[in-house]
Amino acid sequence: MRNGWIIAAVAGALAVGMTASEASPGNSELVAGGSEVALAPWTPGEGTIEPGGRIRGWVTTFEESLVGPAGELASGVGPVTMNCNLDAGLTGPCWGTFSFTNARGSWEGTWRGTFNFVTGAGSYTALGHGTGGLRRLTLDNDVVYPGRAVSAAGAGYIYSTVRGHHRD
Repeated sequence: MRNGWIIAAVAGALAVGMTASEASPGNSELVAGGSEVALAPWTPGEGTIEPGGRIRGWVTTFEESLVGPAGELASGVGPVTMNCNLDAGLTGPCWGTFSFTNARGSWEGTWRGTFNFVTGAGSYTALGHGTGGLRRLTLDNDVVYPGRAVSAAGAGYIYSTVRGHHRD
């Protein structure tokens, strides 16, 4: 029965447009879904995208727009750094850092995943720690790109979970 009350409370909060802090006082977990879009082409650091290539320190700015109970907390804009080890088919593990800012504070974190630089398909997971008004919160992102992930026109589908103390 408790799960039924939680579902009803979250649905009610969404229906009346409550903010994340109003919907869930204390320690809890909030979720949101949406899109992630690169706002500019990647600025190359070291290396080139080629078979067997190693790229390091490539940077661009992303915007994450999410809706749901964690939407206002998890959305943000900021720089992402990318490093990858590519195989002969231009697929490989990639990892890096991110720093997203929104009206409540900032998220600082790391990400890792796998991308194919021919199709742009790929996925990654990320873990961020909040600063400012987001302190004491963690952000877990699961992101999937069906294609064009490494182009400025690419968009990914993002599912975010914010955990921690949502109200001071």
